[in-house]
Amino acid sequence: MPAALAQPAYTLVFGPENSSPGAIDSAGRIVGQAGGRAFLWDGGAITDLGTLGGAGAAAFGISDNGFITGGADRLDGSTHAFLFDGATGTIGDIGQLGVAGSGAGVNRAGQVAGTWVDEAGENHAFLYSAGLMRDIGNLGANSARATGINQAGAVVGSSFLADFTAFQAFLYRDGVMRSLGTLGGPSSWAAGINDSGQVAGTSYIDEETPHAFLYSGGVLQDIGSLGGAFTEARGLNEAGWVVGFSTYADDIPGIDFSSAFLYRDGAMFDLNLIVERPGVWSILDAYGINDAGQIAATACTEFGDCRAVLLNPVPEPQPAALLLAGLVLGGAWTGLRRRRSR
Repeated sequence: MPAALAQPAYTLVFGPENSSPGAIDSAGRIVGQAGGRAFLWDGGAITDLGTLGGAGAAAFGISDNGFITGGADRLDGSTHAFLFDGATGTIGDIGQLGVAGSGAGVNRAGQVAGTWVDEAGENHAFLYSAGLMRDIGNLGANSARATGINQAGAVVGSSFLADFTAFQAFLYRDGVMRSLGTLGGPSSWAAGINDSGQVAGTSYIDEETPHAFLYSGGVLQDIGSLGGAFTEARGLNEAGWVVGFSTYADDIPGIDFSSAFLYRDGAMFDLNLIVERPGVWSILDAYGINDAGQIAATACTEFGDCRAVLLNPVPEPQPAALLLAGLVLGGAWTGLRRRRSR
C-alpha cells in the first residue's frame, strides 16, 4: 500500500430484506430488486417503482437527476426495458427490438443502454435516445450486451468476436464500436464507464483466470486481486475508484464467500476489513460507487440472509488529529474477521 494513502473507513446501513442492489447515484440513493420488485432506497424510505402491468421488475441503473432503468414485466408475460422518471414518479415502457429487453444504465439526458433478446435467445446491445431504441452492433458475431453509459452517451459492454471464438469488452462512441482488448487471455467484459472515459471491467489474464481492470488513457490496467485467482469489477466513479469482488488465495470454491473490494489510488481494500459492521455479516460484492465514495453492496450471513447495504465513508481525520486517532482506534480493526464461511 502506498505510504501516503490512509486506510479508508466506512459505516454500514442495511437495506430491505432479501434485496439486491443495482446501482447508486450521487446522492447515495440505491436501486435494485427486493421481493421480485424494482425499488429505490434513499437510506430510509423504500419506493416500489412499479411494473409495466406484470408481476415483477428489477432496476439496474440510476442517473443523478432521478432517471432509473431496468427490466419490467408486461401483462403478456414479456419483459421490456423501462425508464422511470423520478420527477413525475412514473414508469414508462421504452419498447424492445425482439422478444425481451432490459436497461442497464441511464444518463441525465434519459439515454438508456441495455440488452435486447431475439427469438433465438441471442443477446444484442441497444442504445435508447430521443425516444428511439436502436441496435448498436457487435464485434463480429451477432451477439452483444450493453452494461453502462456516461453523460456523453458513450456505451460499454461486451460482444462476441467472429465465429464466437471469444468475447471482448467494447466501447461504443460516435457510432463506432471497438474492442478494448484483454489482459492477455481470450475474453473480457466491461461493467461501467465514467464521464472521463475510464472503464471498469474484467478480463482473463490467461485461459482461466479473470482479473478486474481499469481502462484509462488507452491502457488496460490489471488492478489485481485480494490474493485469489478470481476478481471482477462492477463499477467505478469519476475519480477512477473501482468496486467489485475478489477471492483469497486459500478460498475453497463453494464454501468460502467472496469479498467485496474497493480499489483506489493503486491499492485494493477488502471492504470487510474497513467497515464497522455486525460480526455475522459478510460483504460479498459491491455494485457501484459514487463520487462521494458511497458504495452500494450486498451483505449476507452464513444463514442465507442477504440484502443491499449502503456503505458511507468515514471522513478522514485532519493531520493534527492523526496521532490521537491512532491512539484511540489503533486496535479497532483487530477484532474483525476477514470473512465468514458457510
